[in-house]
Amino acid sequence: MSEPLCSVVIPCYRNPTGLRRCLAGLTPLRQGEGFEVVVVDSGSDNTISLVVHSMPSARCISQAERLWPARARNFGARQARGELLFFTDADCVPEPSWIRAGVSALGAGARVVSGPVLDLYPNHLVAASDNLLQFSECAVGRPAGPAVRFPSCNFAIRRTDFDALGGFPEQLQSGEDTVLSSRARTAWPERLRYAPDMQVRHEGRGRLRGFLEHQAWFGHSRGTLANDLTPRQQRLAAHAIVLPAIVLKRLCYILGRSVSWNPRGVPRALLLSPLLVAGLSAYAIGLRRGLRGGAAPPEPW
Repeated sequence: MSEPLCSVVIPCYRNPTGLRRCLAGLTPLRQGEGFEVVVVDSGSDNTISLVVHSMPSARCISQAERLWPARARNFGARQARGELLFFTDADCVPEPSWIRAGVSALGAGARVVSGPVLDLYPNHLVAASDNLLQFSECAVGRPAGPAVRFPSCNFAIRRTDFDALGGFPEQLQSGEDTVLSSRARTAWPERLRYAPDMQVRHEGRGRLRGFLEHQAWFGHSRGTLANDLTPRQQRLAAHAIVLPAIVLKRLCYILGRSVSWNPRGVPRALLLSPLLVAGLSAYAIGLRRGLRGGAAPPEPW
């Protein structure tokens, strides 16, 4: 049997419903030929392997212990056979153009590629807000070109480059995609490329509590890692009095992205603004806690 050009690696922690949807989006009928799917069943309870075995194009690697996403992705990458590695998550559904767009961009000289992260449930207010806060830089309408960071749910890279960068940093429970993107940007400036046709749909957290916990976790991770924060910004953000300013700045940034890339989405973003403010408030509190060395908030998974 010939080696596939691409390997799609999917970490999955007890999400058979989401994984079933994801695998349905990764059939040869939708994506074409020349790829394999590797599912890393973390904290195995046998439900995931049953889903994978029902899909002939996928194979399952089960681990009894729970693996954090970075370690699960690295483990799957080591088992993969393809020259090109594509990463997505069990709560995502790749669009039919996903693999072709990634292969094309890598073939044109990109070292890391990503694209839009769309709503799986666009009419669900909480899920749509969760996605807008997470993926404001992966919006519909953003033109093709250089980028600075990519989410791990929509990420493609050559195997040799992935190995050269050391894979996803396994000591992190979140933010590993930001760190890997930063390493890639240092190694190959201007070679991280945004491909508008490389699209996935993300489920988003549908419950308000989960949404707020996730934003707090996200903020805590950024504070702990001090991602893209100057020393002055770190000092300021550690004070509670600055939290409203952080919320306002992030909200203006997100709305500004909508105005620039997707003007038709501005009314929707304004409609979601109460939820966006709530999520950004949780983010700001988590950021301050992370900067001050506080314990992480509850796991959002």
